Amino acid sequence: MEGNVNAIEFSGKIQHGAILLPKQFEAYDNRIVRVIVLLENSSFNLAEKKEKLRLLLEKMKAAKVFDQIKDPVSWQKKLRDEWE
Repeated sequence: MEGNVNAIEFSGKIQHGAILLPKQFEAYDNRIVRVIVLLENSSFNLAEKKEKLRLLLEKMKAAKVFDQIKDPVSWQKKLRDEWE
């Protein structure tokens, strides 16, 4: 391995065996590179995330987590004041 190594990182999709290089990396076009492919975790898609969030919010509603808050705006302001 050579001593002078440059690295870039970007996400993309393999289409028909090719990965398109983003415009900001045009300087690397036609260069010899070493490629390591790391697959994104696609088993947890957006629809699943939304459903899990919906179920969590339903549980919070059933547990009446925020029922004691009479004035939500004042409650938020008070919380923000604690951060300063």
